[in-house]
Amino acid sequence: MSTPEYYHHPERDPRGVAGAFYTRGLCLACAAPQELAPCLVSELATNDYDTFFVRQPETAEEIEQACAAIHICCVSDLRYGGQDAAIISRLGNTPEYSDFLIDEAGRVYLRTS
Repeated sequence: MSTPEYYHHPERDPRGVAGAFYTRGLCLACAAPQELAPCLVSELATNDYDTFFVRQPETAEEIEQACAAIHICCVSDLRYGGQDAAIISRLGNTPEYSDFLIDEAGRVYLRTS
């Protein structure tokens, strides 16, 4: 069985664009992710205080912005569902931020619990 390019988390906010970086719709409107990745995440609006990815990062700089936004989110709502080991490592190889993890042998696997 092949593993998908990125995990389609059941709690993924459907307003976000398709791709490995996503949110679950639990935002508290702190605005910190918007400051770190303004071109990637939605602006906070008076009628919608949720944050979601409006565009997936394409460059190394944008990936760094997305990772920084994930780390600063006060409720761990922003997540990475992709399999890029460098990004998983950058995020700390922790289920708090990533759906895939890296085992002791260096293999990327989907966390199931």
